[in-house]
Amino acid sequence: EFNREANTLCSKAQSTELTRIGLDLKTVIDQMREQVQNLE
Repeated sequence: EFNREANTLCSKAQSTELTRIGLDLKTVIDQMREQVQNLE
């Protein structure tokens, strides 16, 4: 769900700064996903 929101942010961003933030957010989401998998 978070990843979908980050994708929406990137696709609708009108500035490169917002796109960069969206991409950074996707990176953090992927890191969180890896941490959860390590707990399982």
